[in-house]
Amino acid sequence: MKLLAVDVGGTYTKYARYDSEGEKLRELPKQLTPQSTTSDLISQIVGVQNTYQDIEGIAISMPGTLDNRTGYIYQGGALQYNSGKNIVELLTQAAHCQVAVENDARCAAMAEMWKGNLIGINNALVLVLGTGLGGAIVQNGEIYRGTHLYAGELSILMTKSITEYGLQAVLGAQVGIPAFVNEVGEKLGRKITGPQLFELVKERNAIATEAFQQYIDNFVPQLFNFQIMYDPQKILIGGGVSNNPVFVNQLRQSLEEFYDRLPIHIAHDPLGVCKFGSEANLLGAVKNYLDRERASE
Repeated sequence: MKLLAVDVGGTYTKYARYDSEGEKLRELPKQLTPQSTTSDLISQIVGVQNTYQDIEGIAISMPGTLDNRTGYIYQGGALQYNSGKNIVELLTQAAHCQVAVENDARCAAMAEMWKGNLIGINNALVLVLGTGLGGAIVQNGEIYRGTHLYAGELSILMTKSITEYGLQAVLGAQVGIPAFVNEVGEKLGRKITGPQLFELVKERNAIATEAFQQYIDNFVPQLFNFQIMYDPQKILIGGGVSNNPVFVNQLRQSLEEFYDRLPIHIAHDPLGVCKFGSEANLLGAVKNYLDRERASE
């Protein structure tokens, strides 16, 4: 079986071809995610599908609160135009093949439980940093979705006064990588990319270093809060930025320094990263597809 795996992000959509064993056959060029309508998104996915003749199913990872059993999206996260849509029904009609969808962070967790750094781990938290902050909770070796499917939607946690800060009051707006990169670029007076920002941090550029430390200082207490709330065996960071050692090492070091300053010992595992990094969402989408296929037999 040949599957088209699709990781729909708030900024870019990644594509790859996989077989039914979860082996990646080919990575395809990423594309800018349509920002206007679900129809535009579906057209892009079908356009990629049509370049290959052997695609038998489409496995999707995407942001938002959604039901992986039905494909209905209650709220679209970074892509609010998907709210109230059934992406599985719409894409099945357009692509004429079987489709399965799951929340992006839950896909990352599924990939790590299947073939990655959560094999044999009963309780864990996976955080996917991208346009916002995706979260997936693993309890007793299974994805915990909650009563209304909101469990793990850490991006919309309120950390400030919404009256004073508006949408900047939610955690996802504060730790999302593109917004952070743009903010530093504005301070530098030029447009930069994520890798360029962390290269500036590595070179100890004063503006970039100060902004990054402020970012870290805001994020670390929330990582501690997550440890206290869920008491997981492991917390893993995913998303493209998890491949960057400057980001991961500084976040890990600052988190350990935070724990050292506490008056009591809090048992925890050092912050980890997803084995599959930015590809975890794609592999997890394949795992979800295979699970949904088995469930329908």
